[in-house]
Amino acid sequence: MLKQLFMILFLVMLLATPSVASEKGAIIQMTTTLENSDTQLHFNYAENLGDGRGVTFGCIGFCTGTYDGNILVKHYTELNPNNNLAKYIPALNKIDAGPHNAAGGDGNPSLEGLSGFIKDVQSCNDPLFKTAQIDKLDELYYNPAMEIADSIGAKNALTKAFIYDMCVRHGVDGAESIIRKAGTTPKQGADENTYLGKLISLRDAKLKQEGLGDVNRDQGYKNVLNSGNVNLQTPFTFVAYGESFTIDGNLDLGEYQEEIPVEEPPEVIEPEEPEEPEITPEEPVITPEEPENTEEKDNKWHHKKYHKHGRHHKECHRHSRRC
Repeated sequence: MLKQLFMILFLVMLLATPSVASEKGAIIQMTTTLENSDTQLHFNYAENLGDGRGVTFGCIGFCTGTYDGNILVKHYTELNPNNNLAKYIPALNKIDAGPHNAAGGDGNPSLEGLSGFIKDVQSCNDPLFKTAQIDKLDELYYNPAMEIADSIGAKNALTKAFIYDMCVRHGVDGAESIIRKAGTTPKQGADENTYLGKLISLRDAKLKQEGLGDVNRDQGYKNVLNSGNVNLQTPFTFVAYGESFTIDGNLDLGEYQEEIPVEEPPEVIEPEEPEEPEITPEEPVITPEEPENTEEKDNKWHHKKYHKHGRHHKECHRHSRRC
């Protein structure tokens, strides 16, 4: 009975604990609606938007003209050397080495040597291509965004989500540039919601300055801030360029998603009731010489059970990127 009660309490505590995975899922979903008009990642998306960044492709809009596209293809080639995109690496190297004067000074629009690239991305069904994209999403954008959020003392999931979106849209350097203009941070005593409102206004100005047609990108973040759902309790509605999406935090990462082992609670060992000694009287043997004799048998036993649980972790590394 005690063991069952402990299990129930453990499950209640587990369900009451906020899920970091769900928070991350919601954060990525918000940006994904802005990038792909969908709450799920589009790993095979590829298009030349004519924005000075070459071909935009993959789950968060890697670009052939902003270095991160080449970084992704090279990482994919490390995972699968025989992939159909490796042949474009020489052309991507040449684009990386060329001038980056477009798209506000950080893009190279050249498509030289990329004939067939869009089609090959769209038809690539290799699970390792998805793995490579998620690896670089974390390494180039999500992890740096969370580091920035931590450095300024941001606690709310909405603030973290907006910083992540700035990293995806403007690159880590661009996001940090906007943050420097915002002045006093929450870590320095600023009210976080007021600070986020200032960040949004500064990013609005940046989008208008660039003039790439996405000046309404911030509307969804404004709506969530005004609603008071700064911790991103799911589900909630998020508006992306006038279209409404339901954010639930459930992000399908395809073949990349791995099962996270959940440790079982330690087993409660209940002491066993000792057995009553069994007394079996023998038939008395009466003789003139021998008195009555009785034997008793007393058998007791006790056992223990041990459980060992494993735990694993992985390190994250940060790489710089301009986009």
